[in-house]
Amino acid sequence: MALDIIKEQRMIRTLFYSLIQSADLIVDNNSKCEIFVSNVAKFIKDTSLREDDTRDEKEIVSELLVTLGWKSTVINFNQDEGHGKATLGQNRFFVKEIADSKGSLLVLQALFEGIGHFLLKNPVKAKAKLSLKSSSHYEVQFSRKKIVVEQKEEKEKPSLVPVEVADKSIHGALTIDKIFNPIFTKDIPDFMLFETFWKVVTESYVANFSADANDPVNKALKNPTMTNLSFIIMKLTENEKEKEIVNMSEIVGEFLVKILSTKITDSLINKLQSTLRDKHASSYLIYYDCRFFCAEKKFVNRCTFIRSMWVGILNEIFGRQVMIKELYHAGKRDRYCMLELVPEESS
Repeated sequence: MALDIIKEQRMIRTLFYSLIQSADLIVDNNSKCEIFVSNVAKFIKDTSLREDDTRDEKEIVSELLVTLGWKSTVINFNQDEGHGKATLGQNRFFVKEIADSKGSLLVLQALFEGIGHFLLKNPVKAKAKLSLKSSSHYEVQFSRKKIVVEQKEEKEKPSLVPVEVADKSIHGALTIDKIFNPIFTKDIPDFMLFETFWKVVTESYVANFSADANDPVNKALKNPTMTNLSFIIMKLTENEKEKEIVNMSEIVGEFLVKILSTKITDSLINKLQSTLRDKHASSYLIYYDCRFFCAEKKFVNRCTFIRSMWVGILNEIFGRQVMIKELYHAGKRDRYCMLELVPEESS
């Protein structure tokens, strides 16, 4: 057992040394740095961090940092506001000669872009620096990546309206957990749900619209974030009638299931919340946070889109059609809205 621990520690020390040396060689090349950070962050997010119902995210991250050699860590983050900060002591696996190098800071940036994605449920931008405090050695700040929309003169493109400041807060609040937790358990990783949802929604937009070169959606399509995903849903639905949104969203849900089925070996019906797993039930109830998807009625189409997508997901998983029988909007003091679904033959 002790020998295994020693081997593991030597492996981590060697890994850090190699990463920092590699980072030092490219630290002055911005394009190579972006690729390096992206690859390391993706590895951390996809392989080193997993949701656990028995522990919160901060505890999971702290355990990872201890394994990677940091005994002294303080992490604070605000998921709603989309930012966080970490202070770290010295790392016992960092070779002293390069612990303060630019390469070490680049490795920390990459590490926390993966960790930050896990904590904030969205891609983040991180910045690491040496700490000026004696009690810590490094400080890392990370924040949710935001959509940047170029302002255009109204007389030049009157039909293309840039996202207003109020809209940014509407789009920034959306999370994968809020979208899928009402129907799926935590067994499907958030990153897999995001990648699949992003693929289906963006391909739906490209298939249905021919965007002008100056359309803000073009920039959003190239930058996979939850903020951009919400923005694309807005553009996808803004000029559509409710019936068209429902039909479109159900198809999105069906295709989402088809793609997820290629990535998950277990049957997707086993990934549904326990109250939804009986495909022969006479009715199903889905609860979701009140006034969240509709952003206090500022974005009603998004709520229509998401709940109709749930219908498409269940249609595909059950192999039969279900439909919305009743939609119960939350009252002023209620925490949840409720959706009642029934098989079409029971309606």
